[in-house]
Amino acid sequence: MSKDQSPHGVNRRQMASAAASLGLGAVALASSPAAAQPASAQSATAQPTSGGVSHRLIARWDTERLNRILSADTPAFSGLPVTYSPARNAVRLYRVSYPSVVPERGNRPVILTGLVALPETSQTTLPLLSYQHGTVYGKQEVPSFPEQSPETGLMIAQFAGQGYALIGADYIGMGESTEPQGYMVKGSHQQATADFITAARAVLRANGLSDSRLFLAGWSQGGYVTMALLERLEQIGMPVQAAATASAPVDPWVALNGFLNFPRPIDAPWITTLFILSSFSFENYYGAPGLARSILKPEHYDLCLRAYQGQAVDPAQVPTDLRSLVADAYFDPRFFAESGFGRLMAANQAYRWVIRTPVRNHYGERDEVISIGLGRLAMEFQRAIGNDKVEAVSTGPTSHRGTFTRAVPDWKTWFDTLAGG
Repeated sequence: MSKDQSPHGVNRRQMASAAASLGLGAVALASSPAAAQPASAQSATAQPTSGGVSHRLIARWDTERLNRILSADTPAFSGLPVTYSPARNAVRLYRVSYPSVVPERGNRPVILTGLVALPETSQTTLPLLSYQHGTVYGKQEVPSFPEQSPETGLMIAQFAGQGYALIGADYIGMGESTEPQGYMVKGSHQQATADFITAARAVLRANGLSDSRLFLAGWSQGGYVTMALLERLEQIGMPVQAAATASAPVDPWVALNGFLNFPRPIDAPWITTLFILSSFSFENYYGAPGLARSILKPEHYDLCLRAYQGQAVDPAQVPTDLRSLVADAYFDPRFFAESGFGRLMAANQAYRWVIRTPVRNHYGERDEVISIGLGRLAMEFQRAIGNDKVEAVSTGPTSHRGTFTRAVPDWKTWFDTLAGG
């Protein structure tokens, strides 16, 4: 597959139309020529820090590039005009390699990657924001390859461009990881992101910097990962100033049950992607041989496996109708709830603990993936037990992408207040 091909075997110039059929919440379109950086902005070798962490400079984005992301690239990505705070400083982008483990595989050691974006500023103590990315097929449509990740570009421009240290883990199986993708595998997501905060802080120290307050944010799958990460950090006693999400499926069992048994007219045709990625990921990481074959109809199994593995497939052949993809038995609510797949989904919730950190869950009223009820679920649950730490915030009649792009400036205003900015 050439460098101009997507992981689905589609030329990058065709990604916009492919996105319509695959419809990934965070599917990465081709980067514009303006995203390219001169070779002088890149470091030829990785710089070791400590504890097996290394980092290397991959790009420098100046304020002109950052403001073009805010004013042109992001509106083109979401189809929604949004006003952002202009970037004040250039940003240096580092790809970081760091050690972690896979909890579901007996804590087997792995090497993962992520992005650290450092603002060029006179400040040496910076607010630190950990951003968790949304669903993608392509291994490089992730933070440490920011030119292939429009959502990461927006976060760099809006936060690192205004003095935040922005970090983003690629997750297990993504970026330069050699593992299979661990999509919605809660423990692995928690481990990869928590370990990356430690690794990123080592990179900050290597650059003569430190962080003052830690913030978390994420969109779509990344909203789920953000809540799961918050749970882990509260468990280990790592202080978090605040956490924010957009379109977060905090209970994947609720999300998939709705798609199967209570479909909405606005449901995205690409929700089949969620079943493809999760079925193979759960089979791999939870040691459930044959799980994907039990979920996916035989005529689509091989195609779906190739898509999960990142091999070239024709996007037009990926089913967009759940009834044509998923085995009939799973449309029986009782069967789904009692199945191995359903039980794993139910166990992977990321909201049913007593949350101590201020949280804002943004949701869209026309989101084709996350229902209003799911968007408000964490708040309603916490309030049912008397806890007011979680607030659900409507972004109005926004789509999945629109919810994210409209939420970002709200996150910025809120975080600035809490960071003393």
